Amino acid sequence: MNEPGSGSPPPDSIASSEDEGRRYREGVYEPLDESTLPDAPDGGAFPRRGHGPPFKLVREMSRVPRLRYIIGPSVIALGMGLGSGEFLLWPNLVAANGFSIWWLFWIGVVTQFVVIGEIERWTIATGESTFNGMARLDRLGFWPWLFLVATLVSFFWPGWASQSAEFVGQIVVISGGPDIAWQPMALLMLACIWFGLAVSRIVYNVLERLEIALVAGFFPLLLITLLVVGLVPSHLLELAVGAVSFGRAPAELFTGDQFPTLILAVAYAGTGGTLLLAQSLWLRDKGFGMARFQGRIAGIRGRNEEISTTGFVFDAADPTALGRFRGWMRIVHHELLVSFVFLTLLSVVITCMLVVTTLGTDNPGLAGDLTGMVTLQGEAIQRVGGLWLRVAFLLGGSLVIFSTQLAILDTVTRITGCIFYERFGHRTRFFTQKRTFLVFLTIFVLAAMGIITASWIGGEGLDVLQPDFLLLIAGPFTMTSMFLFTLVVGYMNVRRLPAQLGPPAWKRWSLLWAAVLWGWFTAEQLSRTAMSVAAVDPRFMESLALHPIRILFYALWLAALGWFAVRTLPGGEKRGARA
Repeated sequence: MNEPGSGSPPPDSIASSEDEGRRYREGVYEPLDESTLPDAPDGGAFPRRGHGPPFKLVREMSRVPRLRYIIGPSVIALGMGLGSGEFLLWPNLVAANGFSIWWLFWIGVVTQFVVIGEIERWTIATGESTFNGMARLDRLGFWPWLFLVATLVSFFWPGWASQSAEFVGQIVVISGGPDIAWQPMALLMLACIWFGLAVSRIVYNVLERLEIALVAGFFPLLLITLLVVGLVPSHLLELAVGAVSFGRAPAELFTGDQFPTLILAVAYAGTGGTLLLAQSLWLRDKGFGMARFQGRIAGIRGRNEEISTTGFVFDAADPTALGRFRGWMRIVHHELLVSFVFLTLLSVVITCMLVVTTLGTDNPGLAGDLTGMVTLQGEAIQRVGGLWLRVAFLLGGSLVIFSTQLAILDTVTRITGCIFYERFGHRTRFFTQKRTFLVFLTIFVLAAMGIITASWIGGEGLDVLQPDFLLLIAGPFTMTSMFLFTLVVGYMNVRRLPAQLGPPAWKRWSLLWAAVLWGWFTAEQLSRTAMSVAAVDPRFMESLALHPIRILFYALWLAALGWFAVRTLPGGEKRGARA
């Protein structure tokens, strides 16, 4: 390795060989004997340890593979977003309001691109999960526990399995089969998800392959449907105009049934909620950057790999190590751009073109009625292309919504299990990382089955537990968690990483924008919830009119933005940043 200060490293010291790169398809794990490693200095050219254990010093950063060898983590993020925002929520909003709101979608996707890239930064630099990094910010490890609760509240509900089962049931009926309830099919889907994840050797590898297969099945089926129904050039023009109609939106979008749908749709302009934080855990299982020294989560047939309770760091003053870190940041951003941003935008172009071609854009009565919208689309598609085309459309939707439920169950289990293991489980003999994952997965699947069973046999009192309700209930919690972890991740990367590894100026401004966008939705939703509890005049809850409760939540939002700006923007702190 080059000595610090010796200039830029040669390119061949940055890129990995082809054989080394291929290893990342299965994930890289190189266990180290931590007792032989020195503690890294605190600060300077090394991350600040905060309230956690000392980082371990490793002299060498991993070489950087080619893009084709690391495709995967962002495909999972794509699969989670496709089944909700892209197939259901955004087409629903466009059917009710037209293309004038499309600017909100692509801005939401780009905003997620920036934030996910910063979630990846800590893991590339230290090998630790983002949650372990957050735990270093205070003595109690408050933030990981908060996001564990937020994950459960937001994604405990089996809305995606329910919606997928609903559409499979429609396929059975229109194909001449019996009219059966959606609940038995949803239970079968959950059982299949448990089996697929639990009996694997390395859980991540099975998840990645299944998501790639399901997403690959979605695009051809929906594209064929669109081409047969007919792509209207004027609709493409309307979409292009809507993409640059910044600030334009019908007043109805912020009132009544549409606002809850809008919140969830903006959150799911891509992935959504604390699910974005799982990108850190997927990178760790793939062994990207310094994470190659951390363990992976194994299934029943796999061998437990102990995950370190601290991170592994390198000297950021070393030009070769720094060059490799920057190479890793570039390559994971390219993977995110290709697998997540581009395909997400393409998918919504297809689904929105399809809904407008079949149902038009003047359908305010469909606002929030996701199942009804898809049913009407299927009927219109059948009138144009026949039964087979309607089946292809519903099958494509069922596949991608099932992929969302698969990824969400893995992610909820992964996030909560990771936080539990890092904060408590590693101190016990029973809770290895493998056992933690399997126990939590089993609990969550059984709980989801319990909710579906209750909706099936619980009578009129539990009749509310229908697919649309189970999907939309996550909205308020999803957006609030996104606002909070943007502040935490941004602060952590700027103030805890050395200047050479921290986010550049444009990233800091972009994180502030994410806090503005997601924070406004958070403040507005919380103020409406508080006004509802306080029995305020409904006119205030269905408009943006000033009210003391709304003013209070807006003031808290603006105070949080001020705090974040002072501590992270260039000039607001003395450490600088470059990456």
